[in-house]
Amino acid sequence: MSRSENQYELNKQIEDFIRGKDLMGESYSSDDISFIQQYEGSGGQGSKGASGEGVLYEFFTPDYIVELMWELAYRYGHDAKGSILEPGIATGRVIAPAPDKSRVTGIEINPVSARICQITYPKAKIHTGYFETAFLQPPRFTSKLKGNQLTWLEDYPFSLVIGNPPYGKHKNKYSSYFAAPKMQQIELFFLYYGLKLLKPGGLLIYITSSNFLRNGISYNHEKDSIGQLAELMDAYRLPAVFRFSEVPTDIIVLKRK
Repeated sequence: MSRSENQYELNKQIEDFIRGKDLMGESYSSDDISFIQQYEGSGGQGSKGASGEGVLYEFFTPDYIVELMWELAYRYGHDAKGSILEPGIATGRVIAPAPDKSRVTGIEINPVSARICQITYPKAKIHTGYFETAFLQPPRFTSKLKGNQLTWLEDYPFSLVIGNPPYGKHKNKYSSYFAAPKMQQIELFFLYYGLKLLKPGGLLIYITSSNFLRNGISYNHEKDSIGQLAELMDAYRLPAVFRFSEVPTDIIVLKRK
């Protein structure tokens, strides 16, 4: 049986492996890290027994796409000394090329993926939770931040926001806190609030659903809000790139005004 047919079982093996190592307080060797980096979450694995939100959104970014995204970051002026945010970091594939991991902040709702990223890149600041919580009052995240404070993330404002945000309706336990401007799709939420976290001239580079660029007049209100924050610098239409998914995608490059 091929690895693709076995991914759900492999994920469970990795989860058990991490649970055992952490329970015993053991360190991770380079071979251990290579093993746990084979984890791919639940995306497209519903028929194999996976469940939860991840079945819809956990499709990890291929390495060749990551390399292209970083080439674009440098082409459009990313300063290697600037701070970086990956708002849906998973196991950390997208930050692998970052020259200084101590300048990286990541957010991830899957605790297993977040733990793998922490193990692989111990210098990065990895927060386990929803991206929405970056704009809510810690530690309970039941209210908006007070005054003019946008976020509690310590390296804000960022020079680069880069990643592979989830796609679909923006409806979760935190979405009601973000009624204005209303972002109906979660990828639009990641776009708008990722841009809010950038310094002027900072770059946002996402691989995202092709719907953003090709859906005509749909979501014009959201696009207007995004357009007030940034200008589109570049975009690339891609063939299907994710394992277990045929969703069409684009790479987009936005610069914060």
